[in-house]
Amino acid sequence: MGSSPHSRAGVINPNETTPWLRHTRWPDLFRNRSLEVISTTAQQPDFVQGQDYLLGKWKESSVESSAEAEAQLRILLQGVDIMFNRVMATMARTSYTSRCWLNTYSRNDFWPHPFRAVLCLKRYISVWKRLICFVFRVLGFKERQRQQLYNFKLGLKEEKMMHYILFLASQLPSREQGHSRRQPVEDDELSHASSDESDGETDFEEDASIGIDDSSQYQSEFLLPSRPWLELSEALFQLSMMFWTHQDPAGDMSSSVIIYYTAVMGIQRRSMSYYPAHNSTGGLAALMWVGRALFLEYALPQYSYTTLAYHWPSRDQYHSQPERLETIRQRYLVRGCYTPFGELIELKAFAKSIVRQEGMPGNLSWAPDGRSFVVGNDKEVKLSDFCKTYHKAIALVEEQVEEMMLGLKPNFNVDVVRDDLNCRKAGWSFLQKPENKLSDAREMLINKLRTSQFRGKPFATASHWCPDTCLAYLNLGLDLNKSAFAALQISGGLPGRGSEVTSIRCVNTELTMRNVFFYGGRMIIVISYNKARASNNYSFYIVRYLPANLSLSLLKYLAMIRPTIDFLSTALKMPHYKCNEFLFQDPSGRQKHLSSAQASGILKYLTRDLVTPWTLFLYRQASLAISKRYISKLVEKRNYYYPTSADDPIRMFAAGAGHHPRMLLTAYAIDKALPSRLQPELLEMYYRLSTMWQDWNVQYYRDNCQAQDKEPCKSLNVTLHTWKRASSPESPERAPKRVKTALGGEITNDLSDGFLYNCQYQILICITCGSMVQPGTRSLYSHLNTIHQITGAACKTLIERFSQYELCRFSQLYIPNQKVAQIQGLPVYKGFRCNICPYTAGPSRFTTSSDKIRDHISSHKIGMTPMRAEELRKFESCYMQTFCSAKGRIRYFEIDPI
Repeated sequence: MGSSPHSRAGVINPNETTPWLRHTRWPDLFRNRSLEVISTTAQQPDFVQGQDYLLGKWKESSVESSAEAEAQLRILLQGVDIMFNRVMATMARTSYTSRCWLNTYSRNDFWPHPFRAVLCLKRYISVWKRLICFVFRVLGFKERQRQQLYNFKLGLKEEKMMHYILFLASQLPSREQGHSRRQPVEDDELSHASSDESDGETDFEEDASIGIDDSSQYQSEFLLPSRPWLELSEALFQLSMMFWTHQDPAGDMSSSVIIYYTAVMGIQRRSMSYYPAHNSTGGLAALMWVGRALFLEYALPQYSYTTLAYHWPSRDQYHSQPERLETIRQRYLVRGCYTPFGELIELKAFAKSIVRQEGMPGNLSWAPDGRSFVVGNDKEVKLSDFCKTYHKAIALVEEQVEEMMLGLKPNFNVDVVRDDLNCRKAGWSFLQKPENKLSDAREMLINKLRTSQFRGKPFATASHWCPDTCLAYLNLGLDLNKSAFAALQISGGLPGRGSEVTSIRCVNTELTMRNVFFYGGRMIIVISYNKARASNNYSFYIVRYLPANLSLSLLKYLAMIRPTIDFLSTALKMPHYKCNEFLFQDPSGRQKHLSSAQASGILKYLTRDLVTPWTLFLYRQASLAISKRYISKLVEKRNYYYPTSADDPIRMFAAGAGHHPRMLLTAYAIDKALPSRLQPELLEMYYRLSTMWQDWNVQYYRDNCQAQDKEPCKSLNVTLHTWKRASSPESPERAPKRVKTALGGEITNDLSDGFLYNCQYQILICITCGSMVQPGTRSLYSHLNTIHQITGAACKTLIERFSQYELCRFSQLYIPNQKVAQIQGLPVYKGFRCNICPYTAGPSRFTTSSDKIRDHISSHKIGMTPMRAEELRKFESCYMQTFCSAKGRIRYFEIDPI
């Protein structure tokens, strides 16, 4: 493979490079060689047939791979797909303990985390496909050219095997036909990017433990292919194992094809530079996963290999399968062994040590005004666009639900919907709960179809359905399903990973429990997965509460619209539209649910008018950035399982029972209506997190987006010259006209362009500020001059006019303690009212913050969680106003809005 990097010490100046590159010696390995040619050689072929593939320039000459060689590579990659399908079938039939030992890098210490299929399986397999492309393209050059272009040398046995594989490929009846025509994954950053859907960048112990255990899929799908393809796939497997079992007499792994390939993976094609340590761990993790998978097939194949020169027996032929696996593991897969895999373990461990020392590099920069930021190099996110999209997504769902309901307005109340979070009966959901009375709700909409029109066309004529109308309705159902995904992802709190949110189930299945529930008047999404499970073997629930209005829309969708879509798709024999157990379905009908790529496409379409359309990864980065900057200060630092306050009810109860608070919360009085690890205390935490996220979006939208959209008020200093000096209010012939109104007493409309005088409360209201103005010449002058920039004669005229009214000071103002009519000129707020305060000889507590009202409820020490208090209506939502919006003078009172 060229001379050993370790034998070329001193070639690289330590001041010219980094610890990572000094360790790997990549710059020295590729010195005076074209990085463009080397990196392009490792790319998968495209599907443009009959053309040579340009690898790059070398000494002003083009370096190409012939069209015939590219056609052969396409056939080889189809053989690689067959090889990995066989490997996955073997993995599916391997015991848990054996897969744990396979995943253990220590010689003797058992690690109880099984090797399994990863969520990013295609990405990992793509890494091995690129290696196959690289070695076969290099094989097409003469030995001298290989040294000049690549500093690369193949072993004699490896070359012989590769020529045999090319012979097998040439014998296939059709070079462009195969078993897998999937588009190759060609992302330059594929093996290195910190992808939102990839869990590859974990500690080396975790490489194969993050993923899925969908064994039945591979058990039921794999069948051995026809003889020509079987020969090719088995030969490719033998070549792969020749690479993995390579051993050097001197123990120098730089002669290994796989270790050389790690240097090729380290080239960043866009900049023709080398990846730093933190960007290299993902590719190393992919290689290690592939290595373990192939070694499992090598040790205990499910099917015997019959087309090779030497018959390779299946696992059934071994007297002791655990002993066979342990022999292979000890020789090739443990830390410190002289094999390519042992070298990968050390290389990844060294990369992780550098990351721990240097930290992760920044990927986000805020604008000086804090209203926007840039992710990566050019992905700009504006907070105003962020909040507008939040409201747009919810409004779009409401609009589409309204259209699909065909004018029906069912009397649904999300507050009374009950659910069972522990019922595991297959096919069950909250719709089947008798007290909800939702099981027959669909009949209303189905009956409405027969006599209704949709977009000007009838659904049925005589006894026949109109296909065009029904198809338009079904297509709107697909659009609504996409909109619902976007709204749920954006409004449900901090967003989950693509693999989580795309596979949400709305009904139980025989194997798994659903993720959609109703609790406390909200739809909640419960996911029992978190990334840390791979390292600590401990999973817990993640709960996201949806806003009340979105919960109502999705309730109509699940109870009425989805069953109607099923009815129409059955009647028209269009199974493509039929719904299944997943909430978000694949619009193409090829898969059961959305893929991460489709989910990103939905967000891109929703945000197509923004400077940078969103993807799942960009939105997740942006939402976490906003949370860290704007919402973190709202989160009370409190551990619900370890209360610290001496007067906390849980702590007091635990002391009385002689237990630690955590023991009380996890072992005693466990609510059987909830999963054991999803008790009210944890639900309360997630409820706060979701509502804080939603409240911030609403408040920022109100303060920064709605204000920009409103037409500015008339300038006071423009209209003042039309106002005449008023005489005393006691003069009947000159007194301002008064209007009796139900909006809070007697109001003069003489100053409707900018100010209103309320006779009942004797206050002067500034419409622009939405607040009363303090009486007194100095206060009036300060308000007009400082806030509205009204000066000179205009200011004097207004002060003289306002002085004619009887104005009450704020300290003497009567604050209503009962619900009153809305007061014109003051803004209306939606907030919360404490119903306990009137029984404690004090005034009712009002606040606009859901977090503060829950903290207030806790101060009453009523011995229940705030969530339980809300269910018992210890506090309720209401509409409020305040006379003064100045800090320290806000006193809310309840009103009856118009």
